[in-house]
Amino acid sequence: MTIDDTRIADRLALRALVEAYAHGVDRREFISVAKLFTHDGKLSSYSGQPIGQPPIYERIGHDQIERAMQGLLKYDITSHALSQQTILFDPADPDKASAETYCCAQHLYSDNGRWNRVMSIRYLDHYKRLDNVWLISDRRLATDWVEVRPALEPT
Repeated sequence: MTIDDTRIADRLALRALVEAYAHGVDRREFISVAKLFTHDGKLSSYSGQPIGQPPIYERIGHDQIERAMQGLLKYDITSHALSQQTILFDPADPDKASAETYCCAQHLYSDNGRWNRVMSIRYLDHYKRLDNVWLISDRRLATDWVEVRPALEPT
């Protein structure tokens, strides 16, 4: 296998990791979601670009990340649709990478009617490969904008 072939496989593995996170969140598989992080992995949330501001919240480790995911149970349904992903590999360490992945997240809930909270978010991630498996070591969730609108009933 050449270096290029390895990086192609790594790119596919990192995309699959981000997809597993979105799928696990939407299926309420919070223990599985937490295990996508390193043991000391960090999940933090920001309003807009994280540079120069404190996080809205920060959770470290599997237990705290799993508990943070429980907050999504207030929604009837969530749907995370991923789009472009830009990956940068650490030139000094083949087992580290970072990425920015765009996501449109929809959160359906009932409160005097049915509402859809639509969020444009970016996952700013750092990854580590441990025992030949890529994991998230640090995820900064940047919320760029939020729109709340009435949700239509399925036909």
